Amino acid sequence: MPSSLQSTHEIDLPLIDISQFPQDFDEQEVNRLQYLPGLAKLSDACKEWGFFLLVNHGVPQELLQKVQTVSRDLLSMPAEVKDRVTGCNPIDSYYRSPNYESIRFINIANSDSAGEMSPKIWPQKESSYCCETLGTYAVCLSNLAQKIIKMILASLGLDVDSFYRADFEICSSVLRVNGYSSNEKSIGEEALLAHTDPVCLTILYQDDVGGLQIRSKEGNWFTVKPRSHSFVVNVGDCLKAWSNGRYRSAEHRVVYTGWKDRMSIGLFYVFPDDAQIWAPTELVDEENPRRYKPFINSQLKHEIRTNKEDKEKATALERFAGI
Repeated sequence: MPSSLQSTHEIDLPLIDISQFPQDFDEQEVNRLQYLPGLAKLSDACKEWGFFLLVNHGVPQELLQKVQTVSRDLLSMPAEVKDRVTGCNPIDSYYRSPNYESIRFINIANSDSAGEMSPKIWPQKESSYCCETLGTYAVCLSNLAQKIIKMILASLGLDVDSFYRADFEICSSVLRVNGYSSNEKSIGEEALLAHTDPVCLTILYQDDVGGLQIRSKEGNWFTVKPRSHSFVVNVGDCLKAWSNGRYRSAEHRVVYTGWKDRMSIGLFYVFPDDAQIWAPTELVDEENPRRYKPFINSQLKHEIRTNKEDKEKATALERFAGI
């Protein structure tokens, strides 16, 4: 393995048990006290790593297995068929390795678009089943993203209902299936270049192949151990800016392990292009001065697209630093 890609440590990401939290935190403030230990753990995970493992998430295992089957069937189809649903969108492939021909990103914006694209790629007799599976999963993960955002708002000590309605209710979801072809010659090489996610929040299912690595605050790379029945959740650039930098948007990448094809499914929770991202005054004080200028979401994506050849592309958000 190239020395620059070596990860000498595996990491067990902090476990967040979402079943311990209520659906909403808009009850009486005193009711939040019983959740303080869990909220503190969530806050620490977002500050230290910007990543955590979500368990007891309520997504039926049967649905997850169906989605895996449908996704693998899709990834195994001829390239010309897969190209029909490999489009450009706000979270398209900005960070690809030199061997990116072995990766396939298939974007499914939401349950509605799943219904539109399904008949184009599956035989008619299978279309209804595949559409229903992907659509149900997209809705399920979108609801999960909304609950995670509310938990994060509570962990920041904010009024959940008012801030969610004001800033996050406008978010939408993009579902993406990622396929990484096994290649013994590429073992240890980057399958997906180091990057941060230019979104609000990412919920990732990864199989048992592994290869996901996270960069620590100190600059060291750690390999994330796959854990069954869990999701990897990470803070994106937009949420980092909105939180006034209190929560990390950590660099991460995928490295080929080579022992078999890797598949993952990501749900990206995104602000609209015209949304202004600006940390609320409640998160600004003497110890935490304002870190970012207000910017429009499309400006961040423009910075990433126009600077994708830049070695410092992961710091695109920092172009909006300062007042």
